[in-house]
Amino acid sequence: MFCYNDCRAYHLKARHYCLEHKIDFYVFEEGYLRPDYITLEKGGVNAHSPWYGRLASLLASQAPTDDEQLHFAVAPTFNKRIYYAIRYYLGMQLNAGRFSHYVHHRHRPCWTEGTSWLKGWYTKLSHKAHDREQQQRLIDHHSGNIFLIPLQVADDFQIRAHSPFKDVAQAISHIMDSFATNAAADDVLVLKHHPMDRGYSNYRRQIKRHCTRLGLNNRVFYGFEFSLPELYRHCKGVVTINSTVGISALLHKVPTLTLGKALYDLPGLTSQCGLDTFWQRPEPVNHPLFTQLRLFLLSHTQVNGSFYGEYKKTCEQVWQRLGESSQLDNTHPKPVLIEADIPEAPLQQAS
Repeated sequence: MFCYNDCRAYHLKARHYCLEHKIDFYVFEEGYLRPDYITLEKGGVNAHSPWYGRLASLLASQAPTDDEQLHFAVAPTFNKRIYYAIRYYLGMQLNAGRFSHYVHHRHRPCWTEGTSWLKGWYTKLSHKAHDREQQQRLIDHHSGNIFLIPLQVADDFQIRAHSPFKDVAQAISHIMDSFATNAAADDVLVLKHHPMDRGYSNYRRQIKRHCTRLGLNNRVFYGFEFSLPELYRHCKGVVTINSTVGISALLHKVPTLTLGKALYDLPGLTSQCGLDTFWQRPEPVNHPLFTQLRLFLLSHTQVNGSFYGEYKKTCEQVWQRLGESSQLDNTHPKPVLIEADIPEAPLQQAS
């Protein structure tokens, strides 16, 4: 069985059933390493990955790979994403009568999704110039004292299923409380909104309210159009829940702390000291170890391709990966079903 994402309600039940009945269960997801890659793992991804919690002992033996020399580049796909999203929601709306008990993982009507995309475009255009100026001021006045918080999508299942937070807003409150108490007086906090979440959420009021309560005015900055690669070189550290942006930060040798379960959360790579200590003593990145991690991910979890283009090449890469997975079945770790993964109750049927 194959699915995209393993934490949506139907997929979680399917995963439980397949693992319980010894049925091969493969999961696609956006790439751990982007661009040009998608993720394909047997048993689950991220904290459900069969490699989760086992990488520390495996990276040292990872052999070099020539995948990057052979890989092909994927052209920008944003327009195709819009096209497929429109088809998807129209299809869901027009066929609602045929699947009357279907429960979507996003509890919003189709017209709200469309409005949110338009709002997202407006937000991008209206904030682009302001945020670029704000970013330059941050670099000019706070280089070396910036803690970057790349926010995740509001309804990201990696937050719901693999973190101690119920949503992004709760994580923001937790991070700001800790920063106010433990960070040095000349450090600043920069929160960057997720580009795919522009039209769905806005945390400006919450952040402003917390700044007033905690005395953090002029030390916390929030924006939609910051450039992460440009900011990394000026950062003192990056804090994420479990976003794959953390891998990008590690690539740029920026000390990184995860607050949830993440496949790449390993001693020597991410800081293991806890959030309160991280503001004062972020742990440096072991770059040779990161190189080993990247090679491992390329060899075992990443498929060169895209969900929105280069379909023939992508399918060829998927087929090749499945063949490799079959040959190595006896040596690869088996997916494990733990109590927390088992669905607690049946899906609520729509009336």
